[in-house]
Amino acid sequence: MRPTLVLLLVATLAACDAAAPMDSAQADPAAAAPTAQLAAPRVEPAPEWTDLFDRSSGWTGADGIFSIPLSGVDATGEGGTRTAFLFSDTFLGDVNPDGTRAPGTRLVNNTIGILSGDRPDPRKIRFVWGREGGEPAAVFVPETPLASPGDYYWLGDGFVNPALGGATVLFAHRVRSVDGWFEQIGTALITLPPGARPPFRDHEQTDFPFWRPDMDGRGAFAWGSGLFVNTAEAGAPDPDGFVYVYGSEQTPFVKHLLAARVPAAQFGDFSAWRFYDGAGWSPDVADAARLADRVSNELSLTPLPGGGYGLVFQIDTIGPHVVGRTAPTPVGPFGPIRRLYTTPESGQPGLTVYNAKGHPHLSEPGTLLISYNVNALDFGAHFADADIYRPRFVRLRF
Repeated sequence: MRPTLVLLLVATLAACDAAAPMDSAQADPAAAAPTAQLAAPRVEPAPEWTDLFDRSSGWTGADGIFSIPLSGVDATGEGGTRTAFLFSDTFLGDVNPDGTRAPGTRLVNNTIGILSGDRPDPRKIRFVWGREGGEPAAVFVPETPLASPGDYYWLGDGFVNPALGGATVLFAHRVRSVDGWFEQIGTALITLPPGARPPFRDHEQTDFPFWRPDMDGRGAFAWGSGLFVNTAEAGAPDPDGFVYVYGSEQTPFVKHLLAARVPAAQFGDFSAWRFYDGAGWSPDVADAARLADRVSNELSLTPLPGGGYGLVFQIDTIGPHVVGRTAPTPVGPFGPIRRLYTTPESGQPGLTVYNAKGHPHLSEPGTLLISYNVNALDFGAHFADADIYRPRFVRLRF
């Protein structure tokens, strides 16, 4: 899903999408009540947010775009004073007047954007990246005991944890390039102390022990696909004090939703983590059950205004459709897949669309702001057209 890679799976995934109806996957009658909220979705472009990331100098495009309310309140209409946007592979440089990228453009593996206020004002956003040898570099570079030279991070979701004094915790997927492709080989937690400021040199990195490679007939478990902070401090409507951490089981062509949870005050205590096995909570990560299928590497779970929860994702990770499923609890049972929006970029030759997710704290009451990423099969296309590789936004109205 990065501009450095040729996405060979696109045709296969498109075939999977065409072969299976939208509402076929693991529907459960117990999810019927909240499902009605997505039965007739109204979705419209949100150009003011899309335009926020249309830039001609410095930060000029990226994917990822998880958003963290730095107030710690992640409820609809509670944008607070500042938002941190987490990006993975990022272009840095200048864009020519004709839309081509200027010589000297660099690609780094992660960056951060800081927005003041909750409105998409281009005058109030700034971008942060690192420096190495006088050249632009990623903000975070793997430094854990399991890391090796040449490893790099793509960023997952994160949150501000008042129960830990206001520290910010981010998931980081440790990746290694192998024969022109890429392989995730681990996960780390990155912790920023309260009040941390760019370039965040005072952060800490910890290997996350629950990353799990292919084994025992199951695909790799990748955690940090999305978070739901179900605490009173975060503004959750029915708080239980837990942080729900979602992951995806990486089986060929289909990804399955997994869930873990931990008390917010014990987030860094790995003995306190539990994994949903379909009926209860187990201390063994191997017991994590498949809760929904055809999900994406990045996604979101958000409380719905009429009760229940909405899971937003890109069907099969890469494809034209932003979709949703609903559930009465944060772990299901999930109702049928509902198509929310068909992305116009997916109809353009050579482009791919992926990893839709919601941003509740940036959403107006009665809506959910949703982002998705756009990429190109041909890496050279990003230099011919700098407009491709940046987030797009739409707004779901309930």
